[in-house]
Amino acid sequence: MTGQTSSPGDQYAHLRANAAAQKRATVDRLSQAITQLEAEGRPVNTFTIKEVSGLDYMAYYRNRDAFQLFQEHSTHLRKEREQKQAKHQEALRRDSRKTGRGQTASHTVKVPPRDPLLDYKRPRLVELLHQARAERDEARQQLRTERVKAEQHVQAEQAELEQRYHKLLQEHLSCGITIAKLEAQVAEYLAFLERFRSSLQREEHS
Repeated sequence: MTGQTSSPGDQYAHLRANAAAQKRATVDRLSQAITQLEAEGRPVNTFTIKEVSGLDYMAYYRNRDAFQLFQEHSTHLRKEREQKQAKHQEALRRDSRKTGRGQTASHTVKVPPRDPLLDYKRPRLVELLHQARAERDEARQQLRTERVKAEQHVQAEQAELEQRYHKLLQEHLSCGITIAKLEAQVAEYLAFLERFRSSLQREEHS
């Protein structure tokens, strides 16, 4: 054998490591694209991001960290948040003037970000859906391939162990036969010596 067999829990560790590395790479590429767009004074949206980085929307939509980064810097979503916050502050000021209780401390309201998918037309959504399904099927196929390779590796090592066991068993049997033959030869030689000694003693007494 060339090495120890990996435990079942570690068979797919490298796949998880590759997936984590790809997620980090997506976040880095998206961050660089946003930094470039903001430095150039250009809007940050799915089209400009794809233009400067080549990243498709689905690439970071499925990545929680990357999608959160996109939502924080999206020009459209940021304007929506600012408008809703401004409306809320204006309503607070009106209430403050009506009640005469003075100026109410303003606070930021978390507004659920609008899903950019709602901006896509139906043909584009269908295209993204087919792309996501194709990527899912590809990942499943890769997982099945890796599983088959792991099973084949285990079977090959098991076959090698069985071959070595049978070889050692044959060597053990062969050694046992050789020892039995030698013991028979020794017994025969001892019997010959005993007969020869008895013959000498008879000649001395005659």
